[in-house]
Amino acid sequence: MSKIILGIHGLGNQPPKDLLEEWWIASINEGLARIGCKGTKYNFELVYWADALHSQPLNIDETDKDNELYLSERYYPAKNKKEIIDKNFKTKTINYLKKQLDGFLFNEKLHINFPSFTDLLIRHFFKDLNIYFTQKCVEENKCDCLAKEVIREKLQEVFNKYKKDEIMLIAHSMGSIITYDVLLRNHNEYEIDTFISGGSPIAVPFIYGQIKHSITGDPYNDSKLPTPDNIKKAWYNLYDPEDKLAQYSVLQDFFEPNKYNVFPTSKIIKNDYEDNGIENPHKIYGYLRSEINAELIDEFLNRGKNKVAVWITKKFKGLFSKQ
Repeated sequence: MSKIILGIHGLGNQPPKDLLEEWWIASINEGLARIGCKGTKYNFELVYWADALHSQPLNIDETDKDNELYLSERYYPAKNKKEIIDKNFKTKTINYLKKQLDGFLFNEKLHINFPSFTDLLIRHFFKDLNIYFTQKCVEENKCDCLAKEVIREKLQEVFNKYKKDEIMLIAHSMGSIITYDVLLRNHNEYEIDTFISGGSPIAVPFIYGQIKHSITGDPYNDSKLPTPDNIKKAWYNLYDPEDKLAQYSVLQDFFEPNKYNVFPTSKIIKNDYEDNGIENPHKIYGYLRSEINAELIDEFLNRGKNKVAVWITKKFKGLFSKQ
């Protein structure tokens, strides 16, 4: 039985699949190199669903920052040393406004008492999530179908492709919501060895309520959500405390264990992504190259192998990488 790592991206429009997949692999390789596993061989495929919601991908050659296809926050290798950013008045003002907005976005009582306000937030701040649950897709020849059906189908097709393999699934941001949805609805069809969610907003009150409503019809009962039974070994939830979308990070408080006694285990990471000196602790590249993510990948790839042989191989790789 072969092993495969599958990735599913997060919110918003994305660069073309080939480029995004290349950047995911480069980030994973950075993390593996950090833990002394440079040159590790593995199979990887990205589940790309942005084309179900956006007619054109982001354009790496677009220079007009006002163009909707302008690609900001590209992949950059991590810097060895962090630059000190001057916290000028403009930056302090922006950070203050963000904190005030967070007070609305993540206020649980507000969303329970004013569900119409929740709908407004989802429509304006999480457009892809709103489209996934309520609106039609834009993919050619499928203009009369719900977006969520197309996106589910994309993930299901990849699962079917690797049905006989051991699967590690890494889902970022809204990708974790889509993954959870598909696994729960197909719990008798697919088996996932290890599920890693990174920067997941799945337990943010108004999103959690939306998911619960889609499953139970009642977003305000006190029951926890089920952990899908097709996750066999582990569900790890990686989060940076500075990642606002992942601030409801202790997912074991929100999910019941499955039949294998698997439930989300949260792990803190430092997301070191930055673009032109501006940090973004939610960006996927920082999650993928974190040492914890690399260690989980290394454990998955080497599980079942002879431990002595694995140790010798790593030692030789380490010697050659220093030359």
